[in-house]
Amino acid sequence: MSDAHEANDVDVLIVGAGPTGLTLAAQLRAFGVRFRIIDKSLDRARETRALAVQARTLEVFQSLRLGDALVARGNASARLMLHFDGRVSPPVELGGFSAADTRYPFILFVSQADTEAVLGEHLTGRGVEIERGVELVSFDTSPAHIRCAMRSRAGRMEHLCCQYLVGCDGAHSTVRKGAGIAFEGDAYLQDFMLGDVEADGEERSRLLPNTLHSFGGRQGVAMFFPLGRPTTWRVIAMSGESARARVKTASTDKPLEARLSLSELQAVVDGATGSAVHVRDPGWLTHFRLHHRQAVRYRRERIFLAGDAGHIHSPVGAQGMNTGIQDAWNLGWKLSLVTLGGADERLLDTYEEERWPVGQALLRYTDRIFTLLVRSLSASRLAAWMRRNVVARIVPLVLKSERVRALAFRFVSELGISYRKRTAVSEGSPRLRAGPRAGDRLPDAKVSEDHGESFLLDKVVGPCYHLLLCGPVTSWNRAQVAVIAEQYRDIVVVKHLTRQSAPNVLVDAVGIAFRRLGVAETAQYLIRPDGYVAFRCAGTDLSGLMRFLESWLVIREQRKLSSTGLGSDVSGAPVP
Repeated sequence: MSDAHEANDVDVLIVGAGPTGLTLAAQLRAFGVRFRIIDKSLDRARETRALAVQARTLEVFQSLRLGDALVARGNASARLMLHFDGRVSPPVELGGFSAADTRYPFILFVSQADTEAVLGEHLTGRGVEIERGVELVSFDTSPAHIRCAMRSRAGRMEHLCCQYLVGCDGAHSTVRKGAGIAFEGDAYLQDFMLGDVEADGEERSRLLPNTLHSFGGRQGVAMFFPLGRPTTWRVIAMSGESARARVKTASTDKPLEARLSLSELQAVVDGATGSAVHVRDPGWLTHFRLHHRQAVRYRRERIFLAGDAGHIHSPVGAQGMNTGIQDAWNLGWKLSLVTLGGADERLLDTYEEERWPVGQALLRYTDRIFTLLVRSLSASRLAAWMRRNVVARIVPLVLKSERVRALAFRFVSELGISYRKRTAVSEGSPRLRAGPRAGDRLPDAKVSEDHGESFLLDKVVGPCYHLLLCGPVTSWNRAQVAVIAEQYRDIVVVKHLTRQSAPNVLVDAVGIAFRRLGVAETAQYLIRPDGYVAFRCAGTDLSGLMRFLESWLVIREQRKLSSTGLGSDVSGAPVP
């Protein structure tokens, strides 16, 4: 096969059709990029696996018009109750933060199977084939292409050429191994048990619906998460004996997975709950061992890693799947603009720069929390006193503080992730003193326009940059605005945010959006396709913005577009 023929195969090959790969595919499709997505598994996940979707992930999905659909499938009204050595804390709400700058102020408990189904249906409805039963066997790189060999379940070999290869293929990633990227870290010693079950608790340990129940004591720990469907509860349990293990097992990057019987699970649940909870009717049972590992890099030339291929860790905080989805969302728009000729190739360097530190921080914090959890299961008298008098009593009181809960929510929800001072973002002059800085996520707020009430993120996040000009329309130099709109057509869409109603503008009559943006009179915000602030400054002088655009984007006359054309789905608004 000649290079000329191979160069026309696809722009991007995605390996792995879990939540990370499906999210990447959805964003590439929104931009009109030529890609294929393959997975060696014959079907998507039917087990629950990951079970929590965070607020930032829901915002990502809503950019594809999928957030509300996923919320309808899950449980958004969960509470937390702590059970330690017979003591029970009052329930603490895990949502409903009135001051949150998101329309999703909660943790959504929903099966990973539902998450994958929503993404899969979205792609199928847009003509994307998810090629299951197809395995990446090998690949070779050259300065201009990657040549890939793939094998179907029937054994048929196929060769194709792509510009970029993205490994979304999990902890045992073929892409990562083939690229020679080290996966550093280790396995925890403890053996965990996991099950999707029905469960009944005695009066003192009754399992309230829509409630996350955490049981802990010297005999073990068991956490019951409210699923609702296909079974009522997901239970993760560990015996006290396992928690206090001191013998190092063989180090491997392969998690321990073995069959688990219901009686084995019940024995560990008995130890954690004092025999107060009975599990039955299992939908899925397994042993597993946790790892804390991270790839030393997320990019090697034309090869990228995202999701579990780049990082795996303890499920503390329910952020693993969500972090993978954020990886894909960060990478997808950069790949799209570069492959379609709209942005400088340097933009691809910023993926690892922005996302690798996020993965590193996640591993550190989950490791610390996990270590504290294991230590809390000590058989010592001091540990027992701490469980009864500190954890069971003080923690619920602390969590009732609206301020503490809001700070915790901002961290766990991933709304607080920032790329400040990274290469692809910049603060202009004069600087705004308040509001989200360059590199921060854009806060959401209700706005209105000609067609009625909407949300700010719905209007300024989509498969292109959005220039949000805040203040009276007459304040802006119409000629400058027109030049930007023409030079960067299909890449930058201009929107006006005003306080007074006018045709074709976003209106913030009550001032909430202006306040969250830190705007007193006039300001300019350039919003990236992933919903983060690329550039901002006060005032109406657009010269600084134009210099920023020139440094990253390609003006219309200089673009060399692929055969699909830049932004074939772009219409100045998110893809419906």
